Amino acid sequence: MINLQRINLNLLLSLQYLLQEQQVTAAAQRQFITQSAMSKNLAKLREIFADPLLIKIDNKSQLTEKAKQLKPVLAQILNNIDGLLVTGGFDPVQSQREFTIASTDYVTDYILPVAVAHLYQQAPNIKLNLTYWDKFTLAAMERGEIDLGATIIRPEHKHLSYLPLEQDSYVCIMRQGHPLEQVPLTLSNYTQYPHGIITSGADKSSDIDVALSAQGLFRDVALRIPSYSSAFSIIAKTDHLLTIPNSIADKLIIGEQFTRKKLPIKLPILQAAIIWHPRFDHDLAHKWLRDELHAQLSSNIPNGTTEE
Repeated sequence: MINLQRINLNLLLSLQYLLQEQQVTAAAQRQFITQSAMSKNLAKLREIFADPLLIKIDNKSQLTEKAKQLKPVLAQILNNIDGLLVTGGFDPVQSQREFTIASTDYVTDYILPVAVAHLYQQAPNIKLNLTYWDKFTLAAMERGEIDLGATIIRPEHKHLSYLPLEQDSYVCIMRQGHPLEQVPLTLSNYTQYPHGIITSGADKSSDIDVALSAQGLFRDVALRIPSYSSAFSIIAKTDHLLTIPNSIADKLIIGEQFTRKKLPIKLPILQAAIIWHPRFDHDLAHKWLRDELHAQLSSNIPNGTTEE
């Protein structure tokens, strides 16, 4: 309790926004305070935690290891405080509410199982429907059929509420022994070989094909397949190229069966997020779900941005 006397609890809210946005200006906007005020709060937080929390690497703000550890813990603490201040608030232990969560194929298959197990520990009687995010999901969210989405933020999502997750970037995957393994990857040879794409989950192709089209180029998509496991099995035995988010390559490439290469074309950084319709902004049960899910996904989805 002595340590608690040193801190204004509003500083914890500032800390949450700073950890989420990794930028003073954006965090200030989220909390509706000035940039100067947020900078002062960051200075106080650095003193309290004896850690810089945010550091500049290659002119980009990144979380320190201490900040990464604080992120999921802080989300849980603030959620608990919020519940204390609401009369007749949401009780996860007693809730029997049903939620529908749509996410990318990778998150559904490899990240959500641990998060869902955590949710059931906190709320054993809730009902969860898990589905892939696809081209129909946004309309379903507008209709109130989808509670939450975990996907890449696109321009068409700008009217939705969100909690940011990690950023990511694309890389090219090929089998070891591929003709391009020992040579630089260029636009010419990148478009010379056949490509595979993952068809389930979010759209992973538009950024690539739009960027190529702007230069009068296109790639030969010769393989369309719904799952990563099958795609990797086929790529390992053919000369097809697979362009995927770097964090997914980190998770799924085991051993030395594949070679990973930086793309020969600049693509937008991918910003993952938990998104929902603003109609749920003040729904206490929904807030519990998104805060819990955000804490879980934040601690399990790595930053996949590659060095320039």
